[in-house]
Amino acid sequence: MEVRYLETAEPGLRWFRAYYRQNPQLDLSKAINALIRSEAILAEYPMSGASYEDFTTVREFKVQGTAFSLLYTVAQDAVWIIDLRDQRGQRSAEALRLYVRELRGRYGIDDNAQ
Repeated sequence: MEVRYLETAEPGLRWFRAYYRQNPQLDLSKAINALIRSEAILAEYPMSGASYEDFTTVREFKVQGTAFSLLYTVAQDAVWIIDLRDQRGQRSAEALRLYVRELRGRYGIDDNAQ
């Protein structure tokens, strides 16, 4: 299954990169490899993540060895990444609002699709 990033994930990707660059004691390349492994797992096993809060079609998959997780949905034979979420903060709320309000319709992501 293809893994695709929605534009709502861009701030999370930027923060992920900035966080590791601002903390040189952490290994950016190791974190990137963990993210790539997470994408590969979701491509093979798209329902691996746990349901996320009250969103019936949104799932969360932890990026191993980091404080980040992927918020995503599955539709049209693709895994749609909504956000790369820093689990220590609440920034994902805006990404989820935009996903619910606009992006599902723009990309034809049905609430009942899996």
